[in-house]
Amino acid sequence: MAYNILDLGVLHGDFSHATAINNCEQVVGWTGNPASPNNPASPAPFIWAQGLMLNLPLPAPEKYGRAFDINDFQQVVGFSDNLVADKSVTWINGVFQHVFFPGDGANARSVSNCGFIAGEGGPPPGNTHGFSNQNGVILLPPLPPTPPNVLPSDRYTRAYCINNHGQVVGGTDTGNPIFFPKAYAPPVPGIHACMWDNGLVVDLGTLNAGEGSEAYGINDNHQIVGRSGNNAVLWHNGVKTNLGPGAAFNINNQGVVVGDSFIWHNGAHTPLAALLPPGSGWTNLTGADINDQGRIVGSGTIGGQTHAFLMWQ
Repeated sequence: MAYNILDLGVLHGDFSHATAINNCEQVVGWTGNPASPNNPASPAPFIWAQGLMLNLPLPAPEKYGRAFDINDFQQVVGFSDNLVADKSVTWINGVFQHVFFPGDGANARSVSNCGFIAGEGGPPPGNTHGFSNQNGVILLPPLPPTPPNVLPSDRYTRAYCINNHGQVVGGTDTGNPIFFPKAYAPPVPGIHACMWDNGLVVDLGTLNAGEGSEAYGINDNHQIVGRSGNNAVLWHNGVKTNLGPGAAFNINNQGVVVGDSFIWHNGAHTPLAALLPPGSGWTNLTGADINDQGRIVGSGTIGGQTHAFLMWQ
């Protein structure tokens, strides 16, 4: 059965990207900024529902920002920039607030239905560090041990996702510092996917020896997805499953995985493009998130422009 696809449109420019969808079918991401409408380097965050896209507020002195995630209670997280520093932020019922993760390269990347937020703070000083706000601001530690003559502040961690049990997943270096890896980039050897659970950090490992891995999504059934080397991977109950080339970005509570160009369920890997009816006009589809009803959001090319989309059966 072919999926439907809806162009979520744009505001103030010619591009938009959807990053997350909740179970209330609200979508967040970023689009053109009224101050510089067609500049993807200075976007504005949006929330979309029932055919209407609205900008999330960026009060002065903030100039631009992105929305990364939304929970079922309309709490949105992301970052804003005032041309001096990036700061992690949240919008609660549309009201802007800072999330005080340290550093000037901070991002709030994920929010649970309990209102707990996970993300990272950046330099200076030191490396990129994962944080959560589950009990004040908590520094998420790297895998032990820290080698002699290595500063703890030089160890790398990044938190990408938090589930409704408070489990956080992301990546960490394994002892020798790797400075400032790009988010969602193919992880270099020496970075391992990990989970922080009840104060413990668990090494999820890699598909193959000598490659890097990071975890990008976790559902409430402890199923974790991400990338190892150049392949998408599912971690569950100590078993690693190769989902094929690319990266897996999220997994819903039914175990359906959305990746950079595919969905995966019960061993079946299906390209997103194969879900669309002939002549849809969409190309270059990139998935980002899937809710528990199986609705998928991401971005693709339509009419020569990059637009956010919503797909459903």
